[in-house]
Amino acid sequence: MVKIKSVLFLTSQDFLLSAGSLLICIFLSGSCVKNSYNNRQQEDKLVVLTEIIAGDSANIPIGTTRPAGSGTAVNFQKLNDVQASIRSQDGASENLQLNITPDFISGPLAVYSGGSPFQYQTEYTLSASDPQRGTIEAKTTIPGDFTAHYLQSENDDLNGRPVFRFAFSIEDPADQKNNYIFEAVKQLVTISRYFFWQGQKYNYDETPGYNLFQQVKGNPGVVLLLDTLKTHQFIRLNVFTKDTRTANAAMGSTDSAYRRIFLNDSLFNGMKYETEILVARDHFKMANPQEIGIVQIQVKSVSKELYDYLLQYEKYNLDFGNFAVSNLVSPSGNIQNGFGIFGGSVKKQWSFYYDSLR
Repeated sequence: MVKIKSVLFLTSQDFLLSAGSLLICIFLSGSCVKNSYNNRQQEDKLVVLTEIIAGDSANIPIGTTRPAGSGTAVNFQKLNDVQASIRSQDGASENLQLNITPDFISGPLAVYSGGSPFQYQTEYTLSASDPQRGTIEAKTTIPGDFTAHYLQSENDDLNGRPVFRFAFSIEDPADQKNNYIFEAVKQLVTISRYFFWQGQKYNYDETPGYNLFQQVKGNPGVVLLLDTLKTHQFIRLNVFTKDTRTANAAMGSTDSAYRRIFLNDSLFNGMKYETEILVARDHFKMANPQEIGIVQIQVKSVSKELYDYLLQYEKYNLDFGNFAVSNLVSPSGNIQNGFGIFGGSVKKQWSFYYDSLR
């Protein structure tokens, strides 16, 4: 099982991660990964793999990759001295700062963060400069808002595999071209246990706090309290679809497992559309406290460049192992003078609790 930071890193299995405002680290276990950029990526250039989400602030993973050995593997390298900024179409600009908080510091790429929330129907330009690798730039537009409704859900079985059936509807805006992505992740959480004594807060999970609690727990007002804290770590959950209008239907059989389900509104523009996804329940309920969390079902309207990039990546992963790496077509992103993707999205999310969080 691979956990991912909320940076989108690449793994040959692509457990995504989309938390806060970033999406995609296709994170490979360890630092070495199958090369989804093929032999085309031989130069030492900046790499950005991110999704900005309306209402969130920036957490942008930036680094570089260097081919290792024969060129079929890639090493990610952090870059901690990049000058990065994001500018909106109205001219407002925000400088991004290196994020050294625990949730981000251990990832394969450095994360640069900001505090300003992204807006609907707004174009953003990302710029990043490194003394050795030059300057990259990328543009994306966050779509307008849309409405999605939860219809029903149930535990089910798909050819002997436990799945979670989630049915929903989309009210597609008639005044815009929408590209939708459906996915599921498990957001990992930590449980914080604490208590108050003589007006001071103590951490029960640290030795001094634990020892003190044993001494004072019989006193009035001394109660052990619990907080569930969401992390920026996720487990990607495989999804299935029976919907023949999805792009996935043209990729493989209806029993195939995918990382994401893709659908555009060309056949239902401006209308209500009902569909469902089936989510593998492999990681829904875990005994290991390091793997407990909240199942998140996400329905997104995404920018065309993000849709196209992730669709290419989904196809690449289906072909991976069937063809020589040198014959695979690698995803082409929108990073000028660099590699990767800078995309925008609007997200609707539903949470389901299977683990005991107390």
